[in-house]
Amino acid sequence: MKIKDISSLMGKSKAVYLSTINSEGYPEIRALLNLANKKNYPKLVGKSYSVNDETLTIYFTTNTSSRKIAQIRNNNKVSLYFCEPEKFFGAGLTGTVEEITNLEIKKSFWQTGWRIYYHNGPTDKDYALCKFTSKSIHCWGSLGAHNFGQALATEKTEEIKKDEE
Repeated sequence: MKIKDISSLMGKSKAVYLSTINSEGYPEIRALLNLANKKNYPKLVGKSYSVNDETLTIYFTTNTSSRKIAQIRNNNKVSLYFCEPEKFFGAGLTGTVEEITNLEIKKSFWQTGWRIYYHNGPTDKDYALCKFTSKSIHCWGSLGAHNFGQALATEKTEEIKKDEE
């Protein structure tokens, strides 16, 4: 499995699932609009995510007033999950999120259909653009399981050492 397989999955996945940690230390998961979906967001192709070696940078939007933004501001370590359930193919990514406050960048992601969520357009105070940077990626499917990134690379090495003993 290669990073391009994950990119392909991201381009098809109907939603992206975000997991944050609440104030009691428990995970909360919810579905978000998948800006990497080429069919739903053709104007964001080449912009909604980028790949640098084994690190993915992924953008998503949400409401500034949402509970998830409060949780991210408190603890920016999150997980994302993309999947094609009918193919039993998925990728779980762990990493960090930062809010983008630069208005020009926020405007460059703006989609006209989003006025139903953000009535004042790209300058709406409730429009949040977030940037996720992966630390590790674990994916599985018909090609088996595969790990990418820093944190899981260490776990992978430790598993190999145990198998050799």
